[in-house]
Order: sequence, then C-alpha cells, then structure tokens
Amino acid sequence: MERKQHALKKLLEAVEHELLRKPNAKTLDRLSLLAGFQDWETFQETLYGETDGGVNFELDQKKEAPTTK
Repeated sequence: MERKQHALKKLLEAVEHELLRKPNAKTLDRLSLLAGFQDWETFQETLYGETDGGVNFELDQKKEAPTTK
C-alpha cells in the first residue's frame, strides 16, 4: 500500500508540474489566433501597448489587397 501511495504522489507531482509550466511560443501563437490576432506578440502589444485591435485588421487588409501595376 505504501508503494502505491508513493507512486500516486509522484504522479500528482508530475501532473502539477505540467499544469504550471509556461506554454511554448507555438501554443501562444495558436491561442492568439483564436482571439483574432496574428500572433502572440501582436496580442501582447494590443493588450499592454498603445495600439488597439484595429492594427490587426489593418495588417489583414494589406495582406489581402491585390497589387496593381
């Protein structure tokens, strides 16, 4: 019984460690896409900087605009 308790304790410690770990850049970029931003950096700039969400929309418009010669 003591071995099972020890194993369970180790398992719980491993799960807690994974839950507290900071997500990597790829995960943060994907979460930002769900929120409507191009990437994590753009999301952070909008959240904490002086820009607003319209900047993200302007970037989309520039990418989609056809070029004329």
